[in-house]
Amino acid sequence: MLMGSFMNKFLRHYLYGCKCDNSHYISYLRRKGVYIGKGTIFYDPISNVIDETNPKLLKIGNNVRVTHGVVILTHDYSWSVIAGKYGECIGGVAPVTIGDNVFIGMNAIILKGSTIGSNVVIGAGSVVTCDCESKSVYAGVPAKKIMSLEQYYEKKKIAQMSDVQTIVHSIQNEMERRSALREYAAIFEDYRCNAVQKLINDTGYKEVCNRFYEVYSRPFADYYELLKFMETK
Repeated sequence: MLMGSFMNKFLRHYLYGCKCDNSHYISYLRRKGVYIGKGTIFYDPISNVIDETNPKLLKIGNNVRVTHGVVILTHDYSWSVIAGKYGECIGGVAPVTIGDNVFIGMNAIILKGSTIGSNVVIGAGSVVTCDCESKSVYAGVPAKKIMSLEQYYEKKKIAQMSDVQTIVHSIQNEMERRSALREYAAIFEDYRCNAVQKLINDTGYKEVCNRFYEVYSRPFADYYELLKFMETK
């Protein structure tokens, strides 16, 4: 088993080099000159395009989540068309700054000159062309603010039980159902149990989450009480 795991890692490193995993890719980008804070994760480095042309113009803060297909650019060579037509080389380089606690959804593109504040969600497929203020949710092409982070929080809380209901009624296999309910475990498990602690650790905010759940009153005593309640819905 250990040999198999070692071989898989070796092959990934051989095939993909610095993009074989998150830690190797972050180390590589830092060596190039990109500033990257603590706790930042590239979930699928192989699919990411991070501009290395001007690495010191890119700053990525702490606990930034970069998902599949995300592109971050600090330059734009479209001015070559202007050069071809008018003869003038006017350039197209500008910094990109991403704050702390930012989620960048799948296939989003961050263009040169953009600044993303802290506590921001960038929706999947968005194209960021301007500044995104802190504590906000942005989406679209071009990306625009669609709500505050507080509004998003309230929306997610309201949708939570509906999401759980859909999972319970859609998946009959016990193991698969429990797996799908992983992110909702805190509503029916003690926060100190392994499942919830693993979920909390994955967020990168262990102290913040534990403080919240210390005073949180979960709506269901256990998994089976949750199922019983959902049977009535």
